[in-house]
Amino acid sequence: MNIAIFLEQQFDPNAGGVQRSTSKLASIFKDKGHHVIIISSSQNLPQMPIWNGISISNINMKTDSVVLKQIVEREAVSVLINQAGYSLRITKFLKQNLNSNIKIINTLRINPLNFYDNHEFFIENILRHRGLAIFNKSFIHKIILKYHIAKQSKELNYIVKNTDAFVMLSEHFIPELYFLSPVLKKYDYKIHGIGNPFERPEINITSLEKENIFLFVGRLDIIQKRVDLLMEIWKRLHAECPDWRFWVLGDGESKTFMQDYCKEHQLDRVIFFGKDNPNNYYLKAKIFHMTSAFEGFGNVLVEAQSYGCVPFLFNSYSAAQDIVNHNEDGILIEPFDVEDYFNQTIALINHPSKLKQLSVKAFENMTKFSFENTYKKWVTVFSSLNKNYKI
Repeated sequence: MNIAIFLEQQFDPNAGGVQRSTSKLASIFKDKGHHVIIISSSQNLPQMPIWNGISISNINMKTDSVVLKQIVEREAVSVLINQAGYSLRITKFLKQNLNSNIKIINTLRINPLNFYDNHEFFIENILRHRGLAIFNKSFIHKIILKYHIAKQSKELNYIVKNTDAFVMLSEHFIPELYFLSPVLKKYDYKIHGIGNPFERPEINITSLEKENIFLFVGRLDIIQKRVDLLMEIWKRLHAECPDWRFWVLGDGESKTFMQDYCKEHQLDRVIFFGKDNPNNYYLKAKIFHMTSAFEGFGNVLVEAQSYGCVPFLFNSYSAAQDIVNHNEDGILIEPFDVEDYFNQTIALINHPSKLKQLSVKAFENMTKFSFENTYKKWVTVFSSLNKNYKI
C-alpha cells in the first residue's frame, strides 16, 4: 500500500510530538513493506528532501494544489494520513484536491475535552493577557464555552463525516468526542483510538545507577503544562529533600517565570538545560514530574518509563490511564491537588524499595506501545477502509 503522511509542521524527527510520531509511523509502515512519503505544508524552509529512505515534499496550500495532485499521482498514493486532523481548513483542502479514490484518515492529537475541562482557567488567562480582566465573570465563561462547543461540534461533524477514518490517541477519547457531538455516534465504525508508538531501549533496568533527581521534560508553559503548579511542588520538595536535585528540559514562554520563581524562593538545586535529547536525563533521574492540565497522549511519560524513571502526573486527561497504572508503574494524582502530589512524592522517596519496584514495572509497562503492537492497530484501521485492500 502507498501511504502519504501529511503534516502542517516542518518535518523534523527530533522535534515536537507530532513530528516525532510522524517519523515513527513512517518508519513502521516502511519496515512493513509499504511505500511511504511525507508531505509538509510548512513554509519554514529548507526542509530535508529525504529521510530514512522516505521522500519529504513541501507544498504551499495557497498556491500548490496542483503540486499536491502531482505528488500523490506520481507516488500512486492510496491512503493519506492527515496529522492535522483537527483542522477544518486542511481537511477541506485535502478533500477538494485529492482524487476520491484516495482514502483520507484524519488524526486528532489532543483530547477532545481539553478546552471544556479547563475552560475557566483558559478564559481567565486569555482575558487577563488581553487586558480584559474586568470581564472575567461566570456568565462570560458560559457564553464563551457555549460558543466553543457549538463551533467545535460543527467542525468535528464535517471532519468525521468527510474522512474515511478518524484516529484519536486513546479509546478513552471516544466518549469525549460523543459528548461534544452525539450525532457522531452514527460514524462509530470510522472512529479508532491508537496511542503513539515507542521503542524500548536495550538497557539493563536493574543495573542503572540512578541519582536523586526530579526531572521535567516539555514545553515551559502555564496554560497546558501548568508549570506554576510544578514550581509550587518543587518549592516544598526543595525544603524537605535536601539531597535531591531538580532538572528542567525544554523551553517556552514561562521559562523566565520559572527562573524568577527559583531566585525568589532560593531554589538553588534547579538546573534549566534548555532543549536537548532527554534520553540521558531519563537514565539518571529517579522520578519524572508532569503537571499538565491536558495532553494529547503524553509521550514524555512513556519515554520516562522506558528508562525506569517513575512518572508522577495529575489524572487530568483520560489517556493518562492508558499509560500509567496507579501505584504500579507510576503515580496518578487527583487534579490539581498539589498537597497530595507533594505527599505522594515524599512517601515514595521514603520507600526506596517501592520506588525501585515501580521503576522496573514502568520499564515493562511501556512495551504495550511497541512498534509491533501499534502497527497491528493501524492494520485494523486500514482494513476498515476497504476490505479489498491488501495489507
